[in-house]
Amino acid sequence: MNNKKKHYIQFISITLGALILSYGLSQLPTRYFSTSHFWIPTIFFALSAIGINAFLTKENQDPKEFVFKTLAISMARLLVCMIFVLVYSLINKPQALAFTCHFMVQYLVFTIYEISSLLKFIKQTK
Repeated sequence: MNNKKKHYIQFISITLGALILSYGLSQLPTRYFSTSHFWIPTIFFALSAIGINAFLTKENQDPKEFVFKTLAISMARLLVCMIFVLVYSLINKPQALAFTCHFMVQYLVFTIYEISSLLKFIKQTK
């Protein structure tokens, strides 16, 4: 199977799994996860993962440049995530805690996925 095709199948599986996890958590009768906007963090991280992966896995990159870009994108993504949660919290205060908890769960899931896929990419280029 083609590596890109395998990667996209894995990405879709992770995204659907994260969405199902978020939906399941939203059904818990607790203020930490009970929200109707459980899907927003999944869409946010799926789109950002596609963009980051496309940007970092371009051909013919210098290894030093790859490390710098990876660190810079990680810091920029964390900043954008904090701004996104802050804006949502200001707009929808009653569900801010539950949304933030979903956001953190999705952040962990997609960060683990991105790190593992970037490690696989580095091993393939060597």
